This record gives sequence, structure tokens and C-alpha cells, in this order.
Amino acid sequence: MANTKLEYHFDRFAEFLNVTLAENIARCQLGLNKVHKIRIYLDKDKVWPKSYKVILDNELVANGNTSQNPDASYDIQYQYAIPSNIPKYLKRTDHCMSEFINKAKSIDPEFYGEAWSLSMHSCIPFILKEFAFRNVSQNLSKQLTYQGVALSPSFEVQFYDGENFLSFSYDSLVQQLKQQIQFYLTDPNVKALTAQSCFKHPDNQSWFLSL
Repeated sequence: MANTKLEYHFDRFAEFLNVTLAENIARCQLGLNKVHKIRIYLDKDKVWPKSYKVILDNELVANGNTSQNPDASYDIQYQYAIPSNIPKYLKRTDHCMSEFINKAKSIDPEFYGEAWSLSMHSCIPFILKEFAFRNVSQNLSKQLTYQGVALSPSFEVQFYDGENFLSFSYDSLVQQLKQQIQFYLTDPNVKALTAQSCFKHPDNQSWFLSL
């Protein structure tokens, strides 16, 4: 526990997801078809996406190189080492969270630890995870093009949680984040700790501190 780094680094998490998903998709049997849609499946017990489906411009689902799931998706198999301490499963002990809460309380004894969770919709880590997914929806096309995957003009990325397709509106996420910051990061030193813990890149840290 003492050596745990306080590194969620959601920006690196987003980069990891883009590269990993593109690698998996590029290994599918695409033939001469262009990729029309990528559907990414989420699991309520996981932080990371669990599987994906590649829908081609002829409306067929591309075959992957692993066993197909009942919903015609494929598990994400080829994964690069993630450069952050974001746990894969929500039920797994999150040492980074424990260390962050302890550090925050040492700075501000009034810091409310229950407001720091990856599983609760209103909490800062959950909102930043959704920002990471938004990044994937915006930037996966660039990574796929880099991988040599041909995309249709109407290419889109969808996130599906088993019941609904999710929408990640920037304005809505920013509003939620600002509200949580006003409620729980009243100490500027805790806010700075949050920025350093949640973002690797200085420009992203500066963006968070400006909210």
C-alpha cells in the first residue's frame, strides 16, 4: 500500500483504449469492406470495456480471430499494458483509491471519501471515466486509419451497456464535473492532487484545474 502510485491517469487510459481497440479491430476479417460502425460493450462489474463488434458497410458483422460471443461480439483479447492504476473490475481492491482518499484526508480532514468512486455515476472518477470513453468515440477513427483500416464516410463508435446506447455530451459531463468539484474539492491542494492523480499530461491537468 505504501508504494502505491496515485495514478488513475484517465487520459492515458483513453489512449490505451484507442490503441488496444484498433489493434483488435485490425485483426478482424474485413475483406474489401469499409468499417461502418464499432460497437463497444460495457459490463456493470467492469471499468474497462469487455467486448466489441465491427459492423461493415454492407451491414454484416466482421469475423474476429477468437470465439464469438452470443451477441456476435468478440472479447477484447490483444491488450497493451495500461499505463495507469485504473482497476479492470469494480469489485477488485482499488489500492489507488484508498491511497488517494487517505492523502486527500491528510490535506483536508473534511474531504468526503465516499464521493470518490469509479462505480457511482455522480462521482468524479466515474465522470472522468466517461470522458475517457468520449475520447475513444472521438479518436478511435484516427487510430484505425493509422492501422490501415478503411472507414465508411458515416463511421461511428457506439458504447452499449447491455440496456442502452450511451451518449457522452461534453457540455453535460463538464457541468457534472464542475458540480462535484464545487462540492468536494473545496481545498485547492486536494484539487491539485486530483489533477495530478487523474491526468498524465500537463495540459489536461491545467484544464481540470481551470474548472
